[in-house]
Amino acid sequence: MREIISISAIVIAFFYFLAFGSAVFMALENEMHWVLALFAMAWIIILRLWPLLPVLAVIGAVNVWGWVWYDGVALALPVSIYVVSYYWTRVTDYFRRPKQKQGV
Repeated sequence: MREIISISAIVIAFFYFLAFGSAVFMALENEMHWVLALFAMAWIIILRLWPLLPVLAVIGAVNVWGWVWYDGVALALPVSIYVVSYYWTRVTDYFRRPKQKQGV
């Protein structure tokens, strides 16, 4: 039974990220040529501009696919939770870092 649950979770996650990536790509492709959209998506990932991904997913779901706004937000919510927790951890770790001793 555990194997069925694990495999189904992997399949659900695969289709979710396929839909999320498609929404991001369609939002970019709606504004530019598909080759430029592919490069823009690659540069968003390379430059670690993670907060843009959920925003573009909502734009792609609402403007391109014609979803209602709260369906677009529901599509972007899991990645938004990950992005917010990632940056929250980095900021709090930065402020909790011990002070460097000068001259030692």
